[in-house]
Amino acid sequence: MKIKFVEAAHAPEAFSRKAWMEKGLSKEEAKRAVERFQSEKVFLSACGTYQANVTEVPPRPSGWPIPLTWISFKRRDREPIHDWRIVQAIKNGIIGEEREAVELYPAESRLVDTVNQYHLWALPAGMSFPFGFEERAVNETPLGASRQRPFSEQEETA
Repeated sequence: MKIKFVEAAHAPEAFSRKAWMEKGLSKEEAKRAVERFQSEKVFLSACGTYQANVTEVPPRPSGWPIPLTWISFKRRDREPIHDWRIVQAIKNGIIGEEREAVELYPAESRLVDTVNQYHLWALPAGMSFPFGFEERAVNETPLGASRQRPFSEQEETA
């Protein structure tokens, strides 16, 4: 499955502190929101179903020594996504097939769950996580009692 993305732009109100404050954010929260949107690149899938906002995150003084790429993505109709093949296709369409990313299920004290929006954290090109499978195994044929849907059912056609 492939999903093609094209670079887009935020709506002008994303850069307005006043607009954010009218939505209920404090002055400081509005300032941070504008700064975040200014640092992002926005991508839309060619068919218009998905949006991804991409931010380059520098190493953190708290201990994470490697820069990451943060991909915040959603369906534009705000419906849930969570089909693994779609998330993989979004990752591939935004940063490429050979970059690795993870979706974090955080401690409750760091939980952010406000809308049907998802987040991937990607390593720089050429790096891989020290966990996961060592070899590729892709199949659409049922194995024993296991089931897998055909790849043709996954194409983005909207």
